[in-house]
Amino acid sequence: MSDIEEEKSKFTFKTKLELRWSDMDQLGHVNNAMYLTYFEQARIEYLHEVCKWNWTETGAILANAYVDYHRPVVYPAPTYVYVSVSKMGNKSLEISYMIVSVVDEKEKIMTSGYTTLVVFDYSKQQSIAIPDKIRAEIEAYENRTY
Repeated sequence: MSDIEEEKSKFTFKTKLELRWSDMDQLGHVNNAMYLTYFEQARIEYLHEVCKWNWTETGAILANAYVDYHRPVVYPAPTYVYVSVSKMGNKSLEISYMIVSVVDEKEKIMTSGYTTLVVFDYSKQQSIAIPDKIRAEIEAYENRTY
């Protein structure tokens, strides 16, 4: 198994990223600030597909974000975001990401990182336990318990 195939096997969800010309900066590659937007887009797609997360019923806040830039992403390279829940506590989940582009007909890891999402009750302004239904659906999708 190649290194990239091994890395991809750590993830359970993949979505195609639609790069926009406006995502790039004057240096000719995707601006560093866009990567958190890409993570957000992939995270929302993952949570919608896996557990039909209803944001009006179950709130969440982003507690932290980490991005490791390996190579610059350049429009119009075919680009994908891989997503997986890497850790799940009582009130939070760590979501890992890997952005892969096709460069010179080879897949290359461009960016990796993670975010921590805390389940939050906005009316009480406090964190709350991850609902059992959401936990069960994520564990079933990820094929693991946390």
